[in-house]
Amino acid sequence: MTIGQLVRSLPAAAFVLGALARPFTPEDLVQTNRFSGSVAVSPDSASVAYIQARYSIEEKRQYTQLFVQSLVDGHRHHKSNHPVKIIEFSADARPNPPSAREEEDEILGGLKKHLKPSQPIWLSDTSLGFVATDPDTGKSTLYSVKNGKGRWSKPRPVVAMAVPISDLHFSTESGILAFTAEVYNGTDSLVETAKLDHHEKLRADTGQAYDDLWVRHWDTFVSSKLPQIYTLPLKALAKDHFKPKGEPINVISNANDNGRLEASNSFTFSPTGRHIAFVAKYPGRDYAWKTTSHVYLAAVDGSGAEPINPGKGGASSSPAFNHDGTKVAYVQMAATAYEADRNQIKVYDVAGQTTVEVAADWDRSPSHVQWLDSETLLATFNEWGHNKLAKVDVTSGIITPIVTEHSVGSVHKLPGLNKLLIDYSALDSPTDLFTVSIDDGAVNRVSQLNPELTNEVFLSPPEDVTFAGADNSTIHGFLLRPPNFDSQKKYPLAFVIHGGPQSSFTDSWSPRWNLNIFAAAGFVTVALDPQGSTGYGQNFTDAIRNQWGGKPYESLMRSLEQLLNEHPYIDRNRLAALGASYGGYMINWINGHSDVFKALVNHDGMFSTISTYYSTEELYFPETEFEGVPFDEKARENYERWSPERYVKNWKTPTLVVHSEKDYRLVVSEGLSTFTALRRQGVPARLLYFPDENHWVLKPANSLRWHQEVLAWISKWTAADGASPATPLGESPRFKVQGSED
Repeated sequence: MTIGQLVRSLPAAAFVLGALARPFTPEDLVQTNRFSGSVAVSPDSASVAYIQARYSIEEKRQYTQLFVQSLVDGHRHHKSNHPVKIIEFSADARPNPPSAREEEDEILGGLKKHLKPSQPIWLSDTSLGFVATDPDTGKSTLYSVKNGKGRWSKPRPVVAMAVPISDLHFSTESGILAFTAEVYNGTDSLVETAKLDHHEKLRADTGQAYDDLWVRHWDTFVSSKLPQIYTLPLKALAKDHFKPKGEPINVISNANDNGRLEASNSFTFSPTGRHIAFVAKYPGRDYAWKTTSHVYLAAVDGSGAEPINPGKGGASSSPAFNHDGTKVAYVQMAATAYEADRNQIKVYDVAGQTTVEVAADWDRSPSHVQWLDSETLLATFNEWGHNKLAKVDVTSGIITPIVTEHSVGSVHKLPGLNKLLIDYSALDSPTDLFTVSIDDGAVNRVSQLNPELTNEVFLSPPEDVTFAGADNSTIHGFLLRPPNFDSQKKYPLAFVIHGGPQSSFTDSWSPRWNLNIFAAAGFVTVALDPQGSTGYGQNFTDAIRNQWGGKPYESLMRSLEQLLNEHPYIDRNRLAALGASYGGYMINWINGHSDVFKALVNHDGMFSTISTYYSTEELYFPETEFEGVPFDEKARENYERWSPERYVKNWKTPTLVVHSEKDYRLVVSEGLSTFTALRRQGVPARLLYFPDENHWVLKPANSLRWHQEVLAWISKWTAADGASPATPLGESPRFKVQGSED
């Protein structure tokens, strides 16, 4: 059985054109079981541990569960291959939940407080660690549970930290724990940082003062703390128990003469567990307009850390030691202010202190690399709408595919089994764990987090489509048909435009902008990758530079016309376009340049290129996209040329505008400006505002509201004359479409 057959092996009933399976709903989507964080493979490759998150609409609660599952049939530590739940935590997911005492009386009937598990790590073949952080004090504690003849013990504390910790790694070879913690400049002590945190809470004022840029990022204002990497030896006791030996050591505090580095979460142990390779960025004056970061090697005793790729260059990531620690592979971009440059594979020789480039002519951008053996790397990369996995010969640069269908996420080696463990998904299959044979690519399912979903719900399989775009380029994308599709009928179209803009639509599952939601609501759903998209070569990605409303717009509109000509079941008079981030920018651009759509949805989009430059955080992004700064006369012409605000007078199409308060990438005033421009001109519009979300809508109840509003809006404006909307609207007045019509 191929991977495609395995992933899409739904029960036969679901394939009868949806006749026996019900349509997919937003309620299904927000209640799917999901992996939370990274999975952890035991040292003997016999078990995998993972955190599973689940939301209940009825209970308004979020559940977090730690599971362990066998990877080997008949292993002595497991009674079966079914997942074993180690611990479960639940919490009220409402924005303003009742007090703990009221909650017990109202919902739980006296349920006692318990631990919320995160970050599983294996301390031995039979001992599993996980972190729980106290929401009141912020202190993190590492706990362990032990497997004894298939029975798991109760959690036992190993070590308590004074502050929250993350990015846990443990070397069973050296017995050393490594983790990241944010500490104040001037101290390496976690205890001292906790004291300073407490002092901050006692301040009478709330003011924060800044003397230079990088004031805030994504959804958080920058503080005087920086993430640092710490190590702590753990001593093994009898019966597989552990205790700390000494105090945590900051291994990177002395890595830079000019100030403290900011560590990323991209670090790894050497095979002996005596060194760490990590990625860090120096927070200097140009932090906001440069992407440069470096790979460092640090001794776990804190005696020193040195960069292996000093000097110029762009962002670095994914360091990985080979089997004996003599070489380090990593990827790095060449451009110093371009976050979408091609990742180039590098291999550093530790003894010789020399670096070679691997597969230099490969026109793809691998996101992650690791060693398979002494001569071969594993690389994941995006290509033509699929996140693939391949082997890379270090000497010749030859690329040998392993997985070419759907989308591979994380990859874990399974020593001794000649297999890999991957998380894997498709547009019609939620993420699960699979094993893949290194030799022949044979796959086997390990987990099935959502059996009810695949047994009861019809999920539309995607069809690859291509069209001729600007410069006669090939524009690739996906088409999904509604349940019970009949080519003799007419259907509305949901034309979805991705953000980035340097990203792509991939054959992968997502809790956000899930294409099957629109298909299930009765829309033929099409998602295309115009210029700027990744996975089609670096020239195609770069083609959007100083062309934001040019080549991508031309490609989308040309492709739309070809789509309508080739698929007559799409009703030309019932078209809706939807987009987020850059996709939201394109929605505003479309509104100023075309009236072919009956409805538009702009999620966190850009209104003005100039106002966005002065309010966003990552200045390297607009400075690269528009080739300079807006206070340079020549570059300002580029900003003004591609600003949607210039064409507001042409806006006519009813538009749903969605924006959130904690979006610091495209600030909320961009959404308010869009809504103002629409309503002041009498264009039907509706504003959906989230005070507690960032660039993404992540909270389950908010996600449900988002989907209900979006589907109601596009259904209202694309309904056939005298016909019902494509999707039924809720009876609650809260979800009633109330956009003004003039």
